[in-house]
Amino acid sequence: MSKKQSSNVHLLKSLGEVIVERRKRLGMTQDELSEISGINRAFISNIEKGKRNPSIGAVANLAKGLRIKTSLLLSKCEKQMVEPNDPS
Repeated sequence: MSKKQSSNVHLLKSLGEVIVERRKRLGMTQDELSEISGINRAFISNIEKGKRNPSIGAVANLAKGLRIKTSLLLSKCEKQMVEPNDPS
């Protein structure tokens, strides 16, 4: 895997983790987020698992559904990449 591919994988994983964390903090299911954001629940599930690469429009719709600015969602994603959760 190239350095660029590795970076993209980390970015997608980070985005998924931030979305899951925010969604759960709001007490929201994937179905509820799907309804609010207009994005298919299965697609949301794959984004949360880091398996899909959403368009910027999809990210903006998810952010709106999660009641957070797109820029803040991406900022949290970037911070997550720099400072990953350390279970130890």
